[in-house]
Amino acid sequence: METANGVTSSYESNPYSSHTLIEEINEMRASNSTNTPEFVAKMRELEILLGVSQISPFGTNELEVFQESLSGMSLSEIQKLAQKVGLNPFHDYPTLKKNLLKEFSASTRNSRRNIMPTSMNSFVMDPNNPEHKHLMKIINDI
Repeated sequence: METANGVTSSYESNPYSSHTLIEEINEMRASNSTNTPEFVAKMRELEILLGVSQISPFGTNELEVFQESLSGMSLSEIQKLAQKVGLNPFHDYPTLKKNLLKEFSASTRNSRRNIMPTSMNSFVMDPNNPEHKHLMKIINDI
């Protein structure tokens, strides 16, 4: 169990499990199951593991997770969040909610759906290439 900002993640790496959390999320995206409560729960767990709630003033980079959080907030909680992100907190509840969603979309435009680590191809040296062979000799000498 892992806790971040009062939210607990129950995701534990199981050596006998055939799928990791990221694989499960990718499968849900491939099957277009992103509007389900299970997807939101898995994204929330991933963000807890990555510490997004400590970086983002909204506590998430996922619109579905943010909408779910907003729906459970009282007026005073929404006012505190609005003040935290630099919005006028003295509007009525529906206006604040609309303004927060608009601000969330604007501020996370480039970071949404990009929190999952992706594999990178590393540089592979060809021992038949004379430049690579020379480089491998230098590296081995170090």
